[in-house]
Amino acid sequence: MSSRRDRLVRLGTLLRDAPHLAGPYEEAKRVVRAFRKPAFYEVATRCNLFCEGCYYFRDGFAPPAEETDPAAWERFFEAEGARGVTMAYFVGAEPALEQERLFAASRHFPYGNIGTNGTIRIDPAIPYRIGVSVWGVDEEIDASLRGGRSFHKAIRNYAGDRRAIILYTLTRANLGDARRLAEICRDNDLPLTFNMYSPTQSYLRKLQEGEGNDRAFFRISSADSNLRWDEGSLAEVRSLMPRLMDDFPETIVYSRAYNDWATQPGPLYDIDPETGVARDCHSRMIGQMRYFKTDLQPGAEKCGTSDADCSECRMYSGGWSSKFEPRDADVRDVAALTDWLEMITALGRIFLIERPAEQPLTVAA
Repeated sequence: MSSRRDRLVRLGTLLRDAPHLAGPYEEAKRVVRAFRKPAFYEVATRCNLFCEGCYYFRDGFAPPAEETDPAAWERFFEAEGARGVTMAYFVGAEPALEQERLFAASRHFPYGNIGTNGTIRIDPAIPYRIGVSVWGVDEEIDASLRGGRSFHKAIRNYAGDRRAIILYTLTRANLGDARRLAEICRDNDLPLTFNMYSPTQSYLRKLQEGEGNDRAFFRISSADSNLRWDEGSLAEVRSLMPRLMDDFPETIVYSRAYNDWATQPGPLYDIDPETGVARDCHSRMIGQMRYFKTDLQPGAEKCGTSDADCSECRMYSGGWSSKFEPRDADVRDVAALTDWLEMITALGRIFLIERPAEQPLTVAA
């Protein structure tokens, strides 16, 4: 692997050879600047669904002593804004159940991204991107994967909402719903992008130990039938996404280059053999990245989705954040650089909402 300086030199050479990429490169830098100082904030420890292999409710889960004073949340977010946080990710169980906290945050961060299951509409006055998680269109698949029917509620709640983007969590069980979902999103003025289910350490342990099913987050899986990807199902996603992008160009927000990367067999990251942790995932809580729990104290999470198993992780949050800076493969030639710029364009459309120039967000000083 070459040094960052070497990659920048190579990048400069490619831009001189392909001057038509100068404009897209400047736009890519603008997008990346919005993420220059991110932080994750757990704002809820409650949820109204029971998603199979849940990312949040892991083995031995015990919620922290939760701060319930609205004034304390306000002071906390004010201090975080003063610390210079540019992009705030609001996570946890279901952030829509704690909207007063989202309101407090909205006064202090220029950009935000809220992950929700869509069953509760987030107040229109909260000015952040909303990733509405969907796991299936077919009622049986939807209920099976999420422990309750949620899809149609999500579409009703967010149809035409300029803040919302539908985030379809692909699994081996729901690939057949993807085209129908694209049609529904098109008809309801909702952009659509994709996540790939990534097993948690808790989920893998239950599979490996043959643990029996329960009534919560391990209801339907077994060693013989589960949500883990294999080479065949990865290949199916790899071929399906370009067809959908061609057929729904105004609806689907994705990238062919990213799809090729995310569906390659084997680990996507450089895995430390001693710890099992990805060394090159940019969702890791290292450097200036921070993760705060609902007690307003820093957590010890390894990444934005701490229980995810790094060796099988294809999660969109870690994947896209790992594209902020071009790697060796991205500056191999003009075609590779073009692919990287395409990815950054898609990344910006997925995670950011554009505000009218005459209506900039006012953040408290």
